[in-house]
This record gives sequence, C-alpha cells and structure tokens, in this order.
Amino acid sequence: MESTSSITHTVVRNHLQAFLERRGIDAIVSDYADNACFLTESVTYRGTDEISGFFERFMASLPAQAIENFTLRHLSVEGDVALIVWSAGRDLPLGTDTFVVRGGKIVAQTFAMHAAAAA
Repeated sequence: MESTSSITHTVVRNHLQAFLERRGIDAIVSDYADNACFLTESVTYRGTDEISGFFERFMASLPAQAIENFTLRHLSVEGDVALIVWSAGRDLPLGTDTFVVRGGKIVAQTFAMHAAAAA
C-alpha cells in the first residue's frame, strides 16, 4: 500500500505537470476535490468552479515566458501536506503553495507570490 506522503507527492507533481505542460484548466483542476478550498491573500475560492476561475485569471495574467522560466526551488511532503517554493523569472521571484491531499485529491491549498515591481 502506498504511503500518505507518496500519494501527496504524486498528486502535487501531477498538478505541477498539468500547469507546466499547459494541459488546460480542466487538467489542472482535475487534482482537486469537488469541495476543495483555495486560499489566497485576498480571496478564498471554494469548489472546482471557483478554483477554475482563479486559474483562468492567473494563467492569463502571467508575464511572458513565466512558465518557461518556472523553477521549483523546494518541495517537501509530510503525510498529507506538501509545500512548494518556486520562482518564474525576474518578474515572479518568489511563490509558495501549501497543499493538503486526502483521498488522492487536493482538499485545501494556500497560495502566495511576490511579483517584482514594474520598472
């Protein structure tokens, strides 16, 4: 039987691959439970419809070459919780997400990033 940490790691890696390979919003959101919550500094999104809306806006707002410049700086997993720290070039020097995975689906996520000031 697969360990909880191993399942969490697999789900988070799949989520990142869907994003980085530009498989589309449906593929990105397929890793979320129907009643998942996604917490940001300003808004909490509930359910896959609201989370899909976040990703549509987020993907559209990314600076040019952000996905190509994406670097996963850190991934750690402890049981059903995973933390990633990332950057996406000079425009997005720091981002972090925390995931809670249960039953093979993301049930909760936090998201924060720092965007560099426009010159």
